[in-house]
Amino acid sequence: MLFDRMFRAAMLDPLVFDEIKEDRESMTQAVQVIIIVFAIGIISTIVQTVNAPADTGTQTDLSTNIATSGATAILGWLLWAFLAYLLGTGVFGGTGSYVEMLRAIAFAQAPSVITILSVPLVFIPAAGAILGGLLGLAAALWVLMVNVIATRQTLGISTGKATIITVIVTIVMVVTFVAITFALFPENFQLDSIQ
Repeated sequence: MLFDRMFRAAMLDPLVFDEIKEDRESMTQAVQVIIIVFAIGIISTIVQTVNAPADTGTQTDLSTNIATSGATAILGWLLWAFLAYLLGTGVFGGTGSYVEMLRAIAFAQAPSVITILSVPLVFIPAAGAILGGLLGLAAALWVLMVNVIATRQTLGISTGKATIITVIVTIVMVVTFVAITFALFPENFQLDSIQ
């Protein structure tokens, strides 16, 4: 049932989010989705860290990269659902609970599993980085589309309102995680002096 729901969520099936909303037992599955996405992120992080050129000036140690990836996956899920819930119920008159949003947003991450395909691309010089980046971008855009459906179905609001919520939450999340990354790893933002 888990993989069926993940597939249906990735295929933008609105009915799966109705099921998830009503199924109080689906929180276990939601956590499993987050763990699967996190595990794929760890694999990708390990391969990218091990294969990163040492002279880039942005290479951090593997444990830091894994910890950052884990924190991003878990905190991102919790924060995304919370912000979508606040905006949806407080500003746009939606109905639903934070726990229902947690379940829906977890399943909205299902398209992220395709990023596992970027792992072998690390071993292809230049073209691999471009293809991996395009694959990551495609996965991110796909997740955003699924987030719109998940938000709409869970809160009982229009597609337009769900899209506005998704855009606002995306901006807040990006700014937040860039600020945190800058605070924790300022060396990754230093530009070499122009000579």
